[in-house]
Amino acid sequence: MAGKQTKLPFGKENTIPNEDPPNEDPQQSLRDVSKMLDRARKAVNVLVTGKITSRKNASRSDKIAALDKAIALLQVMDPQILPVLNRERSVLAQELEKALKHRRENLMRLAKKAGWPFKRLAKYDYVRGFQVDYKLERVTLSLGSESLTAFNEPDGAGLFSRLKEERLKLDKFPFNRQGFIESMKGAIYLAKRQGKDRGGKVPIRALYPLFVLTRHSCDEHFMKRPVPKFFTDYSMAQFVFDLARFGLKGWKTEQGERLRNQPPNMASIAKRATVTLPTIDKDGSGGTQLGAMWIDRM
Repeated sequence: MAGKQTKLPFGKENTIPNEDPPNEDPQQSLRDVSKMLDRARKAVNVLVTGKITSRKNASRSDKIAALDKAIALLQVMDPQILPVLNRERSVLAQELEKALKHRRENLMRLAKKAGWPFKRLAKYDYVRGFQVDYKLERVTLSLGSESLTAFNEPDGAGLFSRLKEERLKLDKFPFNRQGFIESMKGAIYLAKRQGKDRGGKVPIRALYPLFVLTRHSCDEHFMKRPVPKFFTDYSMAQFVFDLARFGLKGWKTEQGERLRNQPPNMASIAKRATVTLPTIDKDGSGGTQLGAMWIDRM
């Protein structure tokens, strides 16, 4: 590999080029950079640890020799290594920009091919109940007002695969309409006992942690052994998803009870004291806003 040669005091020559010759392997340039940095690290390490080997302590002259070696390496690194790293960064940045440019188009194509509702907005997409936000490679999935998960995924096909996985987990999470309303009744009762209601109506965000408690009170394994092993994580995102799928068949139960909602006012919305449900059977946008909830007997 042709290039500027620099004589180092320890008798070796560096041959990393200032510019890429035609047909040079970029990976080979990076391997050369890695070797050079590793030699500098080993030289400096003698100064840090004070040892040449695990059995021999370094003398002052040994440390001076190691320091000379590190200085010589670092002196020739800047003009020779930075162009290699800058070229590699430029290539990767171009590849990433191209991938991100096509990510949303590929996601939309795959979602529509699978029959998933899809809605495109300026900075995010709605896909079968999910709000999909983008920030470079970072993707955040939300259900209504609640964040579900975040991960790196620059590829549209990979993103669609992740959406299918997340939707499957949500759908497979145990859900029973009557069990859900019973847990809701228990949570509302606890809220009233603790004075967290407003004339019998319980703010939705005050209701959620109590719902988690009453839900576990119906879990046979947890009630027998109330230990972390038998505690099932139940996120706010899963809660709004379950509320939405409860509402898919109406808000009234076969027992004649109806789950009611007081729409939020502007003040509670500004304080983020409300919840927005996803429209899980559609694209996910424009779901119901919940302020406070209670149960009426019809």
